[in-house]
Amino acid sequence: MRKITTEQLLKSAKRNILLILIPAILLFALVFYKTVIKEYKSYKSTAMLMVTGQSKDQAISYNNIILNEKLANIYSGFLESSDLYSDVGKKMGGVLTPSEIKANLEYDVNPQGGVISFTFSDTNADRAKDCLTLITEEFRNYALKLLNMDNINYLQKPQLEKYSLTKGMIFSMAGLFAGLLLGILLSILKEILSDRIRDEKDIEDMGLRVLGNIYEDEKACIYTTKSTINHLTENAVIGITSINPKKSTYDFSEKLAQTMSTSLGLCLIDSMGENKNVEKKYQSSEEDVKILRYKDMDFIILREKSDRILDSYAFEEKIFDLKNTYNYVLINESSLRGLGPIISLRYEDYKIVVVNENISMEKLIRKIKAIEDMGCKVLGVIYDK
Repeated sequence: MRKITTEQLLKSAKRNILLILIPAILLFALVFYKTVIKEYKSYKSTAMLMVTGQSKDQAISYNNIILNEKLANIYSGFLESSDLYSDVGKKMGGVLTPSEIKANLEYDVNPQGGVISFTFSDTNADRAKDCLTLITEEFRNYALKLLNMDNINYLQKPQLEKYSLTKGMIFSMAGLFAGLLLGILLSILKEILSDRIRDEKDIEDMGLRVLGNIYEDEKACIYTTKSTINHLTENAVIGITSINPKKSTYDFSEKLAQTMSTSLGLCLIDSMGENKNVEKKYQSSEEDVKILRYKDMDFIILREKSDRILDSYAFEEKIFDLKNTYNYVLINESSLRGLGPIISLRYEDYKIVVVNENISMEKLIRKIKAIEDMGCKVLGVIYDK
């Protein structure tokens, strides 16, 4: 499991902003609908009944309390009777069906206290109060009729509860904050479990040499790469490639070559023909390699379908001639998904690999191992967002 710092958490929050906002918005909308929009059009009537002793003069004893507790449990069974709701429906004049009455009723039984609480919801205020009054009266009649017990009294007669917009908004905001917290937790969990490269520190933690971060400081990255090449290599052919097929390395390769050419003999090869400033007539083939002078450096641009050129013996011999002529030969290549970087491994001494945050650490390790298994060393890795 990966360890993450506060700074990485903040960066993760920026990357996963939708993951944080979506649960918050959904929970806010759900609670707002239930507590504000839906409840705004609904009225609630509440009542409380209490199971008391058989005689008002009878002193309260432990046995009476136990008896009342058992009676409360027995009486609560009446509320499951469909006949009770049918009787209420008839007295309501058929305005509500028995199933609607039962669905709109909520009740809670507290056996220890012998208290039964009722809540009835309806879109009509008078109907909400009248229906709950009939329910409680029928409930008391059932106890008297079936058990001959007249010991259920009102602790609170049916009354309408005033709708509170403030209460609904408080619940809605609580839902919003709960959603934000959930989103943050999901973001942290995603970051911990993710195998994706977050920044150059992840690359360093893998034991790989980091040459810089193009996205944050391209100039520093170029000079770090130049110094690394100058101090760790000598008279070498170096390929510059990317793992991401959508990321071109040409701009970086050209700027690096320009920087190096001020103090070192260098030739840059554009194997992808990405430079659009050079006319096609100056492009090279395997039989005719043209060395141009471009921006104060020696430059070779290959024609389209360069894989065939890179794979030719004539071009391979030319590469070795260039190596004997220059201190360094830089080859700007396609991504590692293409054939070019694989073909050129046979005459390259080093590769520089550009990665971004969409690449998994496992994939980067696998690609680097494949390069080094072919006898070419990876000089370093460059991070580009």
